[in-house]
Amino acid sequence: MPNQENRSFRPLVGLVLALLSTAGCYSFRPVTTPQTGVDVRATLNVEAAIRRSEGLDEPIRFVDGRIVEYAADTLSLDVLVARSASMFQDVEIRDTVRLMTSEIASIEERRLSLAKTALFGAAAVGGAIVLVSGISSVVGGNEEDPPDGNEAILVPIFSVGRLGSIRVLGITLLR
Repeated sequence: MPNQENRSFRPLVGLVLALLSTAGCYSFRPVTTPQTGVDVRATLNVEAAIRRSEGLDEPIRFVDGRIVEYAADTLSLDVLVARSASMFQDVEIRDTVRLMTSEIASIEERRLSLAKTALFGAAAVGGAIVLVSGISSVVGGNEEDPPDGNEAILVPIFSVGRLGSIRVLGITLLR
């Protein structure tokens, strides 16, 4: 039977799983005939990128947005210009950007990648389980009677190394 400390971690695991259900990994695939309402990335050719980047700190190579209108000579995209989130309201500022088809080098459709999303979800769930198990072992673990004499406690230490590698070390303390 789990002890009180283990039961207190169950909502944490539930919260992590709920957050994972809203996450998604996307990829871009080339499109030959764009359709209205589809999320796309338009890659600009060099001349258009230079012209549209004048006066800006960073060059504009891509325009991401939802297709509003597509004609033989133009592509209109609804793009996100700015986003602000506060405790009381979330604000998005959007604009319609019109691109001439002569400015576009390629158009790619944004699609949900099920394989990447599943891999990310499995890694996140595995990480959450390792984290909860490590915390659980520090705060009590189970209801077994402690051994007579010195009681050993394993304290997990998580460290992040170069290139984002995570190491889990354990230090044994005696009481």
